[in-house]
Amino acid sequence: MPEGIPSNLLEARQRLAGPPDSLPGAERRRLVAAIVDAILCRDAGDEPVVAELVELLARDPDWSVRLEVARMVHLLGDDACSRYVALFRADCNSYVRSHAERSLARQRKVRQTSSRKRNESRNYAEQIDELARQYGARVAAKVQTLADQRYAMLAAAVAHDVRSILTTLSANAAALAIERGANGRVGSIREDIDLLKRTIEAMEQFTKPLPIQRHPEDLRQMIEEAVEKAREGVVGQKHDPAAVELAVEPVPAIRLRVSRRLIVLALTNVIQNALESFADREADMLRSGRIDVQVIVDGYEVRLLVTDNGPGIEPEVLRELTSFTPTGPNKSKRSSSGWGLSLVHRYVTAHNGSVTIDSETDRGTSVVITLPMRDPAEGGDL
Repeated sequence: MPEGIPSNLLEARQRLAGPPDSLPGAERRRLVAAIVDAILCRDAGDEPVVAELVELLARDPDWSVRLEVARMVHLLGDDACSRYVALFRADCNSYVRSHAERSLARQRKVRQTSSRKRNESRNYAEQIDELARQYGARVAAKVQTLADQRYAMLAAAVAHDVRSILTTLSANAAALAIERGANGRVGSIREDIDLLKRTIEAMEQFTKPLPIQRHPEDLRQMIEEAVEKAREGVVGQKHDPAAVELAVEPVPAIRLRVSRRLIVLALTNVIQNALESFADREADMLRSGRIDVQVIVDGYEVRLLVTDNGPGIEPEVLRELTSFTPTGPNKSKRSSSGWGLSLVHRYVTAHNGSVTIDSETDRGTSVVITLPMRDPAEGGDL
């Protein structure tokens, strides 16, 4: 937090509730900067203390404090941004009014960009569906595989260039942390660099050639390994996975001819996503819930179901996710690159399988990974 600001936002909230001169104007302006840091570094825009502070500072008697708030309201949610812009439009200071309008324009631009990306993702998914209707699921899957290969080529080139830049950025950020401390803006820079690293690592993973060799692997052992890795991933985010009951139904004695590493990684990602869906950002812990892992054998197919009773996914977001293209980091997670489901889809379809997602808000989510038990090309058992 910037120098001169109280040690935490709660303390600042208590001081602002006191006499008007309990927090000098210069500190109130720096407090707005601290709120911006909290939103950008910790995605704290929805925290009650932040909302209360913004409400108080937006009505501050000092126009220069209100100006700082007007400059940052685009970082708030749509409703809050619109409400504060409406408030500032009646402000007696022209600088406050003009900067509030600029903030509204910035938020609208971000919303339009997000909407365009969703439309592009929806259009892509609709075209794949249309190909499946016209020419069959196998042709549509082949087209999507070719698109993924082309995408991987482009991603590999980008990842290589960005990796070189990150090496220099990381060194510079480490030097800044030594000179000025690891908090505030420097901390935000380092967190952004860590996000870029995770994203590049996921891109590089996506672009790696998939192993051709397949071996008979015990399905029960692969599921057990994936569950363990998923729990370790949540522990690495300083959450206790024991809060969520994870039940694996008895697994039939099945051996699939697969690349063990790829299938375990795909299952791990799906199960860890289910665990992370119970994260309570305000309480900084996992809420109680249940995840069921089930195996269903249907003819020459095996379906792996991972079902949770978590918060579910909104329809628009679900439509975007089921295109299986990178969607950008999930802000509700501590560690997200946005490439997870793309990797799941890539690994599963490499085995002539499929991935489907069904979800309903406030009811939960179900992910189904379907794998063939026979090789379509050879007609033999996998």
